[in-house]
Amino acid sequence: MSITLFSCDDGFGDIKILQGDPGQRIRHTLPSRAQSGDWYQAGLGTTAEESAVYETEGGTFTVGESLQAEDTRFSDYAVSPLNRVLVAHALHHAGARAPFALAVGLPLRDYFRANGTPNEGRIATKRQNHLTPVRLRTIDGPVDLPVPQIVHILPQSLVVAMSADIGDEEDAPVAVVDIGSRTTDITVVQQGRVDFTRCGTLPDLGVAAAIDRFQGAVEDATGQRLTRNVAQNALIHQKPIKLYGQAVAVDIVDQARAKAIQAIAASMTHGVEQQARTLADCAAVILIGGGAYLFADALPWPHARAHVDPVFANADAWHTLLEAQNP
Repeated sequence: MSITLFSCDDGFGDIKILQGDPGQRIRHTLPSRAQSGDWYQAGLGTTAEESAVYETEGGTFTVGESLQAEDTRFSDYAVSPLNRVLVAHALHHAGARAPFALAVGLPLRDYFRANGTPNEGRIATKRQNHLTPVRLRTIDGPVDLPVPQIVHILPQSLVVAMSADIGDEEDAPVAVVDIGSRTTDITVVQQGRVDFTRCGTLPDLGVAAAIDRFQGAVEDATGQRLTRNVAQNALIHQKPIKLYGQAVAVDIVDQARAKAIQAIAASMTHGVEQQARTLADCAAVILIGGGAYLFADALPWPHARAHVDPVFANADAWHTLLEAQNP
């Protein structure tokens, strides 16, 4: 019996699931939104959201987009019951059925020790996190979700950097800047090896920071409170903002958006270049993550380019690598 492979990039902001053969891959994106406890909410209408309640070792969690979600910005998020439930929820949504294999990542700082050797303990903990059972609570009682038969743990950004096409500049470094919801990660690879002296993470510097700044600017200009969802949709998807039934002036929104992106991009540029020392010697700077779209035009590196599919760049690279190893 063949085993279906699901590749999962389990970010702070969204869980991205990829499955299928090259050219026919199916992509699923679900927000990383859950709250401890049972906060079940029934939807009204055929398109309304209905929350889901999951039980696992470490607690009960409710997953739903309209919840006041718990903050995922904590050091052990990647190996936490919260992360386990969010990934299991995404796999369930993607239709995972036994037997299946799961590919999931760890940040470079967690995957490797300071001396460059794999951190086997952390890798094993991450693997076990996704081998721990999760049950979905239903009207007819709890249902055990299928557990992956195999869990592959891979370093985030590294496979993307290793597979970059840089033409005849084989000796030059390649930098991958992964702009996520909560953090920005820098990975520099040269001649097939990671240059750990130039890699690192910029905490609290990503899309969420831009949303915070944008939301504050609009609130200051209008004197009215803005919900997080409205601010996010206005900044990222450029949706209009209405407060008390009245549209906020377009110039207020546009100015707030431009200033927020420019300010965070400036901090990001400083942090990346401080960590990587310089990007001038790189054959390519590849932007991945959900923030690649938002910040691409605001970053100063002329040789930077957004990945063809930045949101699924990690998952796609893992999928391709594992398919080549297990044809």
